Amino acid sequence: MIGVSLTGMTAEGETEKFFSPWRKKMRKLFEIFGWLAVLLLIFVGMSSLFGRVGFMINAFSQEVADPEAVFNAFDIRYFQHVVTVWIHLILGFVVLVCAPFQFIPVIRKRWISFHRLNGRVWLICGAITAFTGAFIGIVWPFTGHQGFGLVQAAINALIGPYTLFCLFKAYSSIRARNFGSHREFMIRSFALMLGVASQRVLTMVIIPLTGLGLESVFGPMMALGMAINILASEIWIQLTRTPGNGNRHWRELDAI
Repeated sequence: MIGVSLTGMTAEGETEKFFSPWRKKMRKLFEIFGWLAVLLLIFVGMSSLFGRVGFMINAFSQEVADPEAVFNAFDIRYFQHVVTVWIHLILGFVVLVCAPFQFIPVIRKRWISFHRLNGRVWLICGAITAFTGAFIGIVWPFTGHQGFGLVQAAINALIGPYTLFCLFKAYSSIRARNFGSHREFMIRSFALMLGVASQRVLTMVIIPLTGLGLESVFGPMMALGMAINILASEIWIQLTRTPGNGNRHWRELDAI
C-alpha cells in the first residue's frame, strides 16, 4: 500500500511540475533561443568544415616536398592523414544537414518514413564522425602529447566514447519503442556533435580578448564548449521530459 501511494504521489508530482506555468513559459523561451543557437552553431560548423575542405583541395593541388616547411602544426595533420580527414569531413557534413530534421515534430508526424531513414543515416554517419574526430584528437593533437595537446587528447578520449554511447542508447531505445529515452539521447548526441562549433565560437572570442595563441586555448575551449552544450541539453531534457514514461511529446501536452 505504501509503495502504491508513493508511486501515485510521484506521478502526481511529476505531472504538476511539468504543467507549471513557469515551466511552460521556459519551454517556449528555451525553444526559440535554442533553435537560434543551434542554427548559429550549424553555420559555424559548416563554415569550419568548408574551410577545411578548401584547405585540403588547395594543399593537394600543389606539389609539397617538405610538408613541415609549408604547413603549420594545426594544418599539417589534415595533409598527412588525408583518408581519415576526408571521411570525417564528408560524414560530418551529412550529420549537420540531417540532424535538424530529426527534431522537427511536423516531419516526424507526417513523414515518418523520412524521419526513420534520416535517423538511420544520421546515426551511422554520426558514429563514424564521432569516432574519426576522437581518433584525430587523441592520436594527432596538433600541439603533440604534452601540455595543452595532452588536454585536447584527454577531452577527446572522454567525449568520443560518450558520444558513441549516446548514439547507441538512442538506437537501442527506439528499437525498444522507448520514445522518451530515444529523444533524450538524440538530443544529447546532437549537443555533443555541436560541441566543436561551440569551441570555435569561444576560440574566436577568447583569442582577441586575451591575446593568447590557438595552442593554449584550443583544448580548454573544447572542454568549455562541450560543457556548455551538455549543460544546455540536460536543461532542455529536464524541461521537456513528460510525465510517466516520457513517450508523449511535450508539445502535445502543452497544447492541452
